[in-house]
Parts: sequence; structure tokens; C-alpha cells
Amino acid sequence: MRSYRKRTSYQKLQDELDKLCGDIVKERDGHRCRRCKRAVQVFWCHIIRRSRSKAVRWVLLNGLALCRDCHMWFDYADAIQAALFIESMIGKEKMLELNELAHDKNARPWLIGDLMKKKAELLDKR
Repeated sequence: MRSYRKRTSYQKLQDELDKLCGDIVKERDGHRCRRCKRAVQVFWCHIIRRSRSKAVRWVLLNGLALCRDCHMWFDYADAIQAALFIESMIGKEKMLELNELAHDKNARPWLIGDLMKKKAELLDKR
């Protein structure tokens, strides 16, 4: 039988931020896929994957609403196709800004206080 660990308050706050950011991105994008424009169920797609940079996990610029098919395409597209798609969605300047944020050498790990501030900031944007 599997044993399940209780989620910590830090993990629960991360989950809340993931949902909140996803909801904001989907609302911002009109609940339509940014690639194919269909009004189907959309998901929050991270432009820079969470595994690549924790610094931009909850940065709204790092998110696009994509349908399942387009999200799969984006995840498996070659680097040039993906870069051209992102540039067409957010523009070159925003791409460079996002890249700079993601690779900031002064970025530190998210502390619980930081997560609470980020949650309050995102709630203000709603």
C-alpha cells in the first residue's frame, strides 16, 4: 500500500499560486488557445519550463493559454519553431526580458514570505 505524505503549507501555497496564475493567464487570453485560436479547454503553458527556471514560475509574461494539442506541439517543437512562435506571441523585447529574468544570477529561492507576497500581488491583478 502506498503511503502519502501530507503536503506542507509551502507546497499548498505553491499549488494556490499555480492555480491563480493559470486562471489569470487564461482570463487574459480570453479562454482561447493563443496558437490555434479555438475556444476549447485551455491550459496554462509555461514558456520557460518550471524545471529550467524557478525564478519565472509565477511571472504572467511566462504563460500562454494553449489547448491540449497546441501545448503538446509546443512541448515537442524544435527550438527554432518554438522561439518563432513565442516571438510572434509576445514580441522580441518581451522574450529578451523574460530570458533575462529567468537567468538572473541574483535570483534566490522562493521563501514562504515571498510566496505570500506574490499571491497578494496576483490577487490584486484579478
